[in-house]
Amino acid sequence: MSQESWTHREHRARLSQNSSFDVAVIGGGVIGCGVALDLQTRGLNVVVLEQTDFAAGTSSRSTKLFHGGIRYLPQFRFHLVSEGLREQRVLARVADYLFEPLEFVVPVYDQLGLADAPAWAATGRRASFILGAGLTLYDLLGGIGRPGERNRRLSKVEVTKAAPRLRSEGLRGGFVYSDAQTDDARLVIALARTAVDHGSVAVNRARATNVTRAGNGFEIEIADQQVRARSVVAATGAFAAPGSSPSSLLLSKGAHVIVAKDEVGLGEHAIVLPKTDDGRVLFIIPWAGHALIGTTDSKYTGSPMHPVVDQADVEYLLEHVARFLEVGPLQALSTFAGLRALADTEAENTATASREHAVREAEPGYFQVAGGKLTTYRRIAAKVADRVARYLSHSAKSRTLQVPLAGAGGGGPDGDALRTRYGTRAEVVREMMRTVAGGGRLLADGRTYLGEVAHAVEHESATTIADFTLRRTRLALLSRDHARSDAPEIGQVMGNALGWTPAERARQLDLHEAELTVEGL
Repeated sequence: MSQESWTHREHRARLSQNSSFDVAVIGGGVIGCGVALDLQTRGLNVVVLEQTDFAAGTSSRSTKLFHGGIRYLPQFRFHLVSEGLREQRVLARVADYLFEPLEFVVPVYDQLGLADAPAWAATGRRASFILGAGLTLYDLLGGIGRPGERNRRLSKVEVTKAAPRLRSEGLRGGFVYSDAQTDDARLVIALARTAVDHGSVAVNRARATNVTRAGNGFEIEIADQQVRARSVVAATGAFAAPGSSPSSLLLSKGAHVIVAKDEVGLGEHAIVLPKTDDGRVLFIIPWAGHALIGTTDSKYTGSPMHPVVDQADVEYLLEHVARFLEVGPLQALSTFAGLRALADTEAENTATASREHAVREAEPGYFQVAGGKLTTYRRIAAKVADRVARYLSHSAKSRTLQVPLAGAGGGGPDGDALRTRYGTRAEVVREMMRTVAGGGRLLADGRTYLGEVAHAVEHESATTIADFTLRRTRLALLSRDHARSDAPEIGQVMGNALGWTPAERARQLDLHEAELTVEGL
């Protein structure tokens, strides 16, 4: 286990000292950090440049599922489903603490259809048969050795036992199938941390404003210097890649609502709501001691910097929950929205657009990647890295099937909050906590410790209070006041580590409040 630090200050200094790299990766989301790790472990020298913070975009705003996607079966996207399911085995091996098997209950009703199913198979006995066949195919596409149990049929009694708040009128029974979930933001940090452990430079708050050809390589402009690289990969998600004509992307917003688990009677199983007004399925998922409801799929044309959940999104999600579950008025603890950057611009709407990725070579050696799913990040990264390696005449192959991520090797989530977030690195966190006065104090979410702030600064390149409350942890999403009452103490610990003056600490508290506000929290 690496004990070396990873601070913003140190890596910004390394960027200045060694401004020439084999590859510069622009974008610190799951794809960008995945590409960096793949190329670094092939023996290339890689720098990651992130304009704000690692995982600040879509990579911290997903539905937290690491799945194949049952909704893609009626669309006949079997290859996409299979890739996702087979990647579950990889994540369970290389990042065991970030992989959590999860069973999903799918109720079947007499008069309610199945999303995306053809009309002739949407209701009645045919629906039950088609769903069972589809879930069996889902299991088969995952291959031998996929974590979790095979799907099984449930009686009406078994369905209501697993999901006691489901409405019983017209309920015929249902099915249960296995998938998985992960902490998307922690996965990105683990990828970046592992790339750093293998020698990468990874810098947040380093916005690349332009990419230009310079001799046999490229110059990437950031605020106060130029970085040289032989090849460039732009994995910028919903944002335009710098220095080239913009590629066409279709942006889709996915809204989510977090409520208390007991408000929806959620136990250990996730629930699939099988039919919505716009032909999707919705999920109610146990996540971080709460219930996560999502997601929507609507075209988005606003700024990609801070997509927010509006009142119409909340009403849509909670109204569908009330259709299927016996619930009282639901109180949203938090909301968040992410953007899917879809390469399929010919689709009729965002719901039918392909989730396949696309790689564009804007000019020889400058690769831009768009689309794809969280679950298939590693495969996408390997394919992009293959193209970069060919361009650089570098023969080494991808090793990420076997490279353990930082914190791996201690087993899956076991209920210990620190081990769930950090895996075997939890011991490093505990050591850092002992250096902070009151470091063992739990913060407002009942899951996060004050002393984790010191670790986030020293070992995870956190530079702002929001880096800690929104991405290194989920304190801002999982506390009633969205971390506002804890922010002064967090700012004190972070300021001590980063050398903030009282005036700078006050400014950082204002910035934290501003970020919470634009996030709708």
